[in-house]
Amino acid sequence: MANKLYVIPGSHPCAAVEAALKLKEIPYERVDWLPVIHRALGRAAYGARTVPGIKFDSGEKLAGSRPIMRRLDELKPEPPLYPPGETRVEEAETWGDEVLQEVARRLSWAVLKRVPRAAESFAADANLPVPTWMARPSLPLVTRMSARLHHESDASTQADLKALPGHLDRIDAWIAEGVLGGHRPNAADLQIGASLALLQALGDVRPLIEGRPCERLAGYLAPVSGSAPSGVLPPEWLPANAAMSSANTPG
Repeated sequence: MANKLYVIPGSHPCAAVEAALKLKEIPYERVDWLPVIHRALGRAAYGARTVPGIKFDSGEKLAGSRPIMRRLDELKPEPPLYPPGETRVEEAETWGDEVLQEVARRLSWAVLKRVPRAAESFAADANLPVPTWMARPSLPLVTRMSARLHHESDASTQADLKALPGHLDRIDAWIAEGVLGGHRPNAADLQIGASLALLQALGDVRPLIEGRPCERLAGYLAPVSGSAPSGVLPPEWLPANAAMSSANTPG
């Protein structure tokens, strides 16, 4: 039985785990599910409602990007995702999982519920159980339900946008200190890089990241297949440089 990785298209924690599997050259089969529906399917497959989930060829099952990446390091120590004695990597990874990942998730659903057709582009490289044309009519409902499930609101979107420049400053500081951005990615690089890659796929948010040192962390992962246009979020919600770029870019 092959290792099976269960994902939903466009999911940044799923992308982080997939990058870790490729880095360690651990063979796997990817199983793509539709958002919302995955919550029921995950319980049956590996005992959790969230993605990513994995079922190893040994029969062992795990859910969540951090537990999975720790287990990958145990199964195949080289190259290490957690350098020995480097506690700052675990600190950065925890922050990337608990803080930045949620910001990226809420902002992506805030955008996609406003332009649900853009959600289709994030599934371009997925092997879904139904053809794209069949799933297309459900996109407005799926994006609204997903936004609600992840507690996205106008207030949360404005708060996340206001906080994002400070989050990016923190990542840039970690890069300057050598915690992130090394020749070979660690767990924190993948966790944070995946969230940055998703944020860069949002036209209104991309200008906040462009040109910063943290921009290169997304390069550790496969390119995000989808994108959402600029001009979707109200310009008054955006930090100044993002709002200016959004106003000058066709939607």
